[in-house]
Amino acid sequence: MQAMENFKLFMLGLAGYLLVGMYDIAILYDKSFMKKLFSLGFFLTAVPYIFLFYSYRSPHKTLFSLGLLVIIGCFVILLIYSVFIETALFSSRSGQLYTQGTYSFSRHPGFLWYTIVNLLVAVFFWDVGITLLCLGLILCNFVLVMLEDIIIFPKIFAGYDKYKQHTPLVLSFSRRLWRNE
Repeated sequence: MQAMENFKLFMLGLAGYLLVGMYDIAILYDKSFMKKLFSLGFFLTAVPYIFLFYSYRSPHKTLFSLGLLVIIGCFVILLIYSVFIETALFSSRSGQLYTQGTYSFSRHPGFLWYTIVNLLVAVFFWDVGITLLCLGLILCNFVLVMLEDIIIFPKIFAGYDKYKQHTPLVLSFSRRLWRNE
């Protein structure tokens, strides 16, 4: 029974990622109505987690579970900040390539935070089926990130190819620490 529920949650998340991909294409072709419609995909990608936390309980001791929830919450905040808030607050113009803040050490910091959230969710529930669901959702996000990085963003953002030369896909923070950049 749980396998079927997890499959349904995966399909829901996958549908969300397909809509987010369509959102990117709507931006590329400057289709404002379609952009608004497909932006529902962002919400849809979060729905599986709402069901997980509503339907299942952590097998861990209360203090450990609460600690994990706090850490998960922190990374969810980082995810929301990087994807929705940071560029809106600090980019000089809408649609301009933003390369500061979390985007200075990763071209896709949201993918980094999302991956960490999913790994922590898998630890929180400590269930093989939920772990496979989380890994499947990470894979969906990775496919979206690769499509954005290779096809969509170079067409949307002037200078994206140069940005790719200096900023890794996911993470370069450790490299910067050792080089004192």
